[in-house]
Amino acid sequence: MPSNYIENWIQEIILSGAAPDGVSGVSLPGSVPLKLDRADMDAYRLFRLRKILQYSYDKSSFYRELFDNAGTQPDHIRRLEDLSKLPLTEPEHLAASPYRFLCLSRAEVARPYTFVTSGTTGPQKKVFWSYADLEGITDFMAAGMGMVAGPGDVVQILLPDGKPGSQADLLSQGVRKLGATPVAPGPDLSAEEQLRILENARSTVIFGYAGRIFRLTTELQPNHDLKNKGLRVLFLAAEYLPDARRRALEEIWNCRVHMHYGLTEMGLGVAVECDARDGYHFNEAGLLLEVVDPRTGNPLPAGDEGELVFTTLTREAMPLIRYRTHDISRLIPEPCPCGAHALLRIDRVRKRLESIAFLANGDELFPALFDDVLFGIPGIVDYQVLLSHTGDRDSLHFRIECVREHRGIIDCARIKLNALPAIARNIHAGNLAEPEVELLGWGSLQSESRAKKMIVDRR
Repeated sequence: MPSNYIENWIQEIILSGAAPDGVSGVSLPGSVPLKLDRADMDAYRLFRLRKILQYSYDKSSFYRELFDNAGTQPDHIRRLEDLSKLPLTEPEHLAASPYRFLCLSRAEVARPYTFVTSGTTGPQKKVFWSYADLEGITDFMAAGMGMVAGPGDVVQILLPDGKPGSQADLLSQGVRKLGATPVAPGPDLSAEEQLRILENARSTVIFGYAGRIFRLTTELQPNHDLKNKGLRVLFLAAEYLPDARRRALEEIWNCRVHMHYGLTEMGLGVAVECDARDGYHFNEAGLLLEVVDPRTGNPLPAGDEGELVFTTLTREAMPLIRYRTHDISRLIPEPCPCGAHALLRIDRVRKRLESIAFLANGDELFPALFDDVLFGIPGIVDYQVLLSHTGDRDSLHFRIECVREHRGIIDCARIKLNALPAIARNIHAGNLAEPEVELLGWGSLQSESRAKKMIVDRR
């Protein structure tokens, strides 16, 4: 499997006949390697951007009003940088008026998708996909899976809701397009049942939410030697993965761990780690990415951390222009070690706007500050952070779920001894009261856990 599978896939699309004038003509994959450079990619993105802006203005009442209020017309966008002339699209806009974004009649919609953004408690949002949109979604899912798998692999999918058009179903279609075999039992079976399915199907790849896969692994490890189950890749999604947890999973399963970054609004699949596992390569054939200051909305240069903002370049039913994700990351300016020469790269997403709690002195707290420390302590399965105010200082209360005691694997008392000094290393003692740690039994946080961890602010 080439580590630049997505790069080859994107360049095939650009060279398939839909590219603008001026993009270099080179051979498709085969005996001659692809040669498109960054200038070619940008020319294609501008070509697609101008088309989708005009389409959205003509078809969507929301975007027609947005353009008119901004005093900007689609033909005013002549460079990629000109896109910043348009206002940002807020998630609240989508939640309040989803039908105003529609560019097709409701009869032409293949799949309405109602959801609440993972890790938040905000209002429900609704997106619409046409049949062509669904085809594009499964095409990228095949390309993303191609970064870690290939024909002959068996991919066990641990995603909820396997109904037609669900995420599990669309990923299964993508796996088939790659020439691999999907097995989709869903995430609700017991750990032992999932292992039996893996053994019977001879699964070589597992795809699922990182926290759930770690919990399943922790439950299976005491009774099974997981190193010899034939698993090659754990393909994980939905949350930040601390290095300590990645190392633990790779050691337990004797496999590689790759991460996927997705957003429902952008078509579920967005970006995937390559073999270098140093950032994400994203779907540049279908998405244009900006990084902006979350306070001002002004674009930031590559390398600066800010909010990820996407524009869909090929969406038919519901294009989204300059859509705020609330995810905080950056574009990595250096070339990727995998050798992909024409692709941009997103750094790991360590926080969301909703996950950040501000202390009285302005310091930020977010869960990833503690993930590497806490998950580096053997025996911790999950945790929850409660922020409150005690006297004249803020205080943190950590509820830490421990592995079920079995065969003397863990002494939970030692976690408490290790956790307090570990936590203290990541906070300013002068700004916070001494943190408290509460140890919980196995399964205590399972029903409360979200795909993206939050700090519960009780001040």
